[in-house]
Amino acid sequence: MKGYLIEKYSCMTNAYTCNRLVEEAKKLGIALQIVGVHDTAVGADGVYLQGQKLSKADFVINRYKWGQTVAAVNALADRSYNAYEPFARYINKYEQVRRLHSDRFLIPRFLLATAKYPYEQVIGQLGSPFVAKGLESSMGEQIYLIEKKEQYEQLAYDYSMEKEWLFEEFVQTSIGTDLRYFCIRGQAVAGMIRRSNGDFRANVALGASVEKTVPTEEIQQIAAEIYAQTGLDFVGLDLLF
Repeated sequence: MKGYLIEKYSCMTNAYTCNRLVEEAKKLGIALQIVGVHDTAVGADGVYLQGQKLSKADFVINRYKWGQTVAAVNALADRSYNAYEPFARYINKYEQVRRLHSDRFLIPRFLLATAKYPYEQVIGQLGSPFVAKGLESSMGEQIYLIEKKEQYEQLAYDYSMEKEWLFEEFVQTSIGTDLRYFCIRGQAVAGMIRRSNGDFRANVALGASVEKTVPTEEIQQIAAEIYAQTGLDFVGLDLLF
């Protein structure tokens, strides 16, 4: 059996989930190849990954946002896991806080705005410090703890001023620690505590350590609710303490 795992790049060196999926697939005799959108081109006669034409596959797993390149790779397979539209909504951080809901967890206060929105208005509504998040998944690279006005203004210099950000209230107990659960069709099958010693972010790609944790009944109920709301086959569920 052969499958494609669609990601940002073909070499996802520090991406724990990607590499673990490839590793587990190999144990099952499945040839799972990471296809990076930025390494892929679509021509009249097919899809090319780093100059090599991709053949048909049994399935694809979508881990990158909606796009024509993603659609072309999906067309090579008989089965797509994580359908385009619900997946594109789920990986967008604003859509997550806007659409997902449960009595079992709280959503921090948030604002969707560009970095040109007045700083005083942000801290007036969210408090200080607050967190700025790029809307798409970035393995922690576009997540900033904003503690003073100069850091906020820097966002407009480092990125396009048209870029929208999700500004969230900062949860003090979340510094350098969070929980991640891996869910398959509404069932949490594994979990880990991520801890960072020198960063408020707990991303493994940024050097955080991991420790196994077993999903509780409450986590299973949250996983089932998220599946009912998204219909996604595979979900990485991130929660704060």
